[in-house]
Amino acid sequence: MAINAGVVTFPAYAAPQQRERSAINPLVRMAFYLFVFSIPFELPQRTFPVEIPTITGALFLLFTILQPAKSYRRIPAAALWFVAYLWMFGLSTLVNGASQTFLIVQLFLLMLQLVLILWAGFNLMHDRTVLRGVIITFAVAIALRALMQLLGIGATAREVWTGGVRVTAFGQNPNWSAIVLSAGTITVLSLRPRLLTWPLAALACMAIIQTGPRGGLVALAFGMLIWAWGLGNTTAARIRGLCLGFVALAALGVGVLRSDMLRTRLAAAAEEGSLAGRERIYPAVMSMISERPLLGWGPIENQYEIAERIGETNKDKRDAHNIVFDLMSTTGILGTVPFFIGLGLCV
Repeated sequence: MAINAGVVTFPAYAAPQQRERSAINPLVRMAFYLFVFSIPFELPQRTFPVEIPTITGALFLLFTILQPAKSYRRIPAAALWFVAYLWMFGLSTLVNGASQTFLIVQLFLLMLQLVLILWAGFNLMHDRTVLRGVIITFAVAIALRALMQLLGIGATAREVWTGGVRVTAFGQNPNWSAIVLSAGTITVLSLRPRLLTWPLAALACMAIIQTGPRGGLVALAFGMLIWAWGLGNTTAARIRGLCLGFVALAALGVGVLRSDMLRTRLAAAAEEGSLAGRERIYPAVMSMISERPLLGWGPIENQYEIAERIGETNKDKRDAHNIVFDLMSTTGILGTVPFFIGLGLCV
């Protein structure tokens, strides 16, 4: 009970607060949620030429026309830096020449779409209803994606030379799957009620272990520690949060140790320096960067150059397997700097 200026109030019997009404058109919200839901469900082995999230992203951008003032009222600084990166992307293509024009144009349009989605999403998620809806939608999508893989629905497997198989779904790249599932795990951990969300996060972790990532596990571990640190505002609360985070990491470690495939992959990396070809790719990329430090070798073209330098016989092109090396070998320092400024502003 509280007494203020002669008025007595009883919080237990106070009238319930009405939920804040969203100012965003329901069609715009639903299109945004559909795009977010589709993120974990890429289909690399599809028969049509465009990816599922690309289609739903285009649909979302189309629906933002219904409320352009709400969707594009403010340009986030990060988007401007990514636009600067796209300029360097184009300049590098012109300077280095393009033998893979279709792939380069396709990649450019995809990144342009992502910048537009960043712009619109930045504005729409200032609405608390949209923000809550996006987070819950992503969490549900991750839980469903993990459950489908664990139940073998759409699951695909690839044998690794160290022994065992790396399991994913719909033919997705195991490393990419681990990235998305890791982001989803942290999202799910942040939701309540924890009696429901933590088991879902455990399912996502089990699916991540099945994909057999090494770098992905390191990223997930750091993400868990950052999540744990943010559980409180005081030093004591943060220490409790970190203790909880270490318990979660210990559980993740037990899961890793129970996976024969992951154990052998980690042992191969520690004892033999085997990094799935990265031990040959990284020196080649560093040599390429030293030769063309300003504008790199051009988008897509850098991947063909990597394959040639390492003597690849099974593939025409090889990825740099590292975002810094990829940016530097693609657009050089002139493209890498604005990209990382934009990424830092997002963080």
